[in-house]
Amino acid sequence: MALLQTDLESDRQNKLISHYQKALVIKYNNPHAHEKLAKIYQSQFQFQQASYHYIKSLQFDPNNLRNYWKLKFSLLAASWSKEKIDDGLLEEGVALVHQTVENQPNFPVARVVLGMLLTLQGKIESAIDSYKAASYQQILLSHPHLVEKHWDFGQQLQPKFIIPGFRKCGTTSLYSYVSKHPQVLPAVGKELHFFDSFFKQDIDYYLAHFPQIYNSKNYITGEATPRYIYSSKIAQEIFAFFPKMKFIVLLINPVDRTISSYFHRRRIDYEYYKSQLTQVTQNCLNKTIEKIPSLINQRFDWLFDDSLSSLQEKYQQFTDYILLPDLLSSLYIYYLKEWMNIFPREQFLIIKSENLFENPSATMKQVYNFLDLQDNYMPEFRNCNPGSYAPIPDDLRHQLVDFFRPYN
Repeated sequence: MALLQTDLESDRQNKLISHYQKALVIKYNNPHAHEKLAKIYQSQFQFQQASYHYIKSLQFDPNNLRNYWKLKFSLLAASWSKEKIDDGLLEEGVALVHQTVENQPNFPVARVVLGMLLTLQGKIESAIDSYKAASYQQILLSHPHLVEKHWDFGQQLQPKFIIPGFRKCGTTSLYSYVSKHPQVLPAVGKELHFFDSFFKQDIDYYLAHFPQIYNSKNYITGEATPRYIYSSKIAQEIFAFFPKMKFIVLLINPVDRTISSYFHRRRIDYEYYKSQLTQVTQNCLNKTIEKIPSLINQRFDWLFDDSLSSLQEKYQQFTDYILLPDLLSSLYIYYLKEWMNIFPREQFLIIKSENLFENPSATMKQVYNFLDLQDNYMPEFRNCNPGSYAPIPDDLRHQLVDFFRPYN
């Protein structure tokens, strides 16, 4: 059944590719068709093709600001998959974004995308300059008085906090709430991925993503990359540079996180994967759970730190264990223990995601106190990245509850 559905989905996507390619023969400067093709290729892990069509879409519609973020993610995913982006395409992307920077100087995201493109070209010094310029423009919009009095491109504000995980637990909302505090100067983006994707670069490359101010005692900065928590090697890398770093960790009911993670990985076609969950998982969950004990004593890095192409091959091997990656990534205790073997417990604030969303004011006061911030500031609390999926069958939920009970 799963194989048949996969074939049907592949056939559907191929028909869509053919449809949009024909549309481009008729009108090559159709930004909508390029964007649609980019999304399909991205869902197929063909990131060079996806990046090409995002660039083309932006060439013909440079004001579609959301596509700059999508291009950035496609380029980042290419770096994870070890897929080399064509030099000519990178050059075309750099020329495009340079033009956007000139035409829209108050749009810092364009400078962030330019930094990514230059990094992939190996032009690290130029990338650093681009990230610094993005940070300058961003803080100029939010704290103009601070930029006028205390900005110094030779001075680097070091991060005080990182939200390292877990994925699908509300990290986007938490980072948004923290970043709105008047004493917090955010990085150029929520997820910097330095320690899992760009660690071969010098630490100055990482610090370029944060504001450059010289009178920083009243301000802090930080980031949130929820992939970090899955690797103790990353904890060691962070400790080498920032042994006093503070960490805020979000934990949600692991049953809910598992299902949310499943749909997040398979959000290409919601209806297709919704039916797959109800038709396949009920038959294979017992097999999946039986598989877990043999993996518990192994390091989980093999599952989370490899390239996306390798992960895709691994997931395909788990046809009978479809929830395995999601179950493993919800066993919080194993990751936390490894991180607390490196950093002392008092440098962690662990929060229940349910508390964050049910009583955000009280929860954020905890966060502000932990970060030594004034706790009399309360931003507007809005779920910044909500997910949704159909209710799962009761017997499946009961099985998952029983599975997680000893690990809670």
